[in-house]
Amino acid sequence: MTADPIDPTAAPSTYGFEPGLLSGRVAVISAAGGAIGSSIAIVMASLGADVIATDIDGERLAALESRLHPAHQGTITTVVADLCTESGVAELAEVARSGAGPVDILVNGLGEHLGSVAPFEDGTEEMWQRLYEVNVLHVFRLCREFVPMMKAGGWGRILNFSSVEGARAAPDLAVYAAFKRAVDGFTKSLAVELAPSGIIVNAIAVDKTRAYQVGHYQLPDEYQRLVPVWIPAGHYAEPEEVAKLAVFLAGPMNTWVVGDTVTADGGTLSAGGWFRTPARWTNQPLLVQYLEDPAANEVRPRAVQ
Repeated sequence: MTADPIDPTAAPSTYGFEPGLLSGRVAVISAAGGAIGSSIAIVMASLGADVIATDIDGERLAALESRLHPAHQGTITTVVADLCTESGVAELAEVARSGAGPVDILVNGLGEHLGSVAPFEDGTEEMWQRLYEVNVLHVFRLCREFVPMMKAGGWGRILNFSSVEGARAAPDLAVYAAFKRAVDGFTKSLAVELAPSGIIVNAIAVDKTRAYQVGHYQLPDEYQRLVPVWIPAGHYAEPEEVAKLAVFLAGPMNTWVVGDTVTADGGTLSAGGWFRTPARWTNQPLLVQYLEDPAANEVRPRAVQ
């Protein structure tokens, strides 16, 4: 999916926030080539932040730069780097140190299940290591790199991206889910440690948001009527909806939410197994796959089989 082209004659949006809210702030955003990360970068730049956007995908970063409205107060500097490596982290840190000023905001948006869906016993040491590096290790490394800058300035915000899979069961994704839970635990402990220094740390756990990893939830039209069954809010979220939450948690408006993992999922986790049918709410939904010829299920999109 590609974003609509920017109209330079139209007034830039501030997404409901006070204009200039992040003026003078420097924000580092990882996975900024992704749907959610790029939206966070655009919203923060629109509010005056000087954004350092990093991703391993240079083409996506180039597309991100083209989305910045010419009248936005902030800037976007892109860094193509592999944050699963020490050298990639060092490259990003060097750009940050030589940029607009000390880093005030860190958004650790990188995370991926790496297509590791499989029975636990089929997992390999190599895959577990890769999952650790892409979901947890880079969070440790980037926090270690930028926390000293925040301490020196007496102000900072760190926002880690977790997942609802860290709070609920994720069959055939046990190791991925464990690492997401690790992000939650790290967030809580680091938040308590850093709060006296004026640094607020939180996490966001996302689900049912249109992003590359889930194919933007593109389904044939005949399945759209089922979306309100799956999601209490009745629709999939656009990345911008999560980005606005990220700006609140990682900006000056937030002074009292500390060490929490905020769930952004349209109510799916809170529903706890309850589903809305045309007649009523039920915790025993009828799964048509068990009542029909198996061949009928095989031709459906994988996401609804």
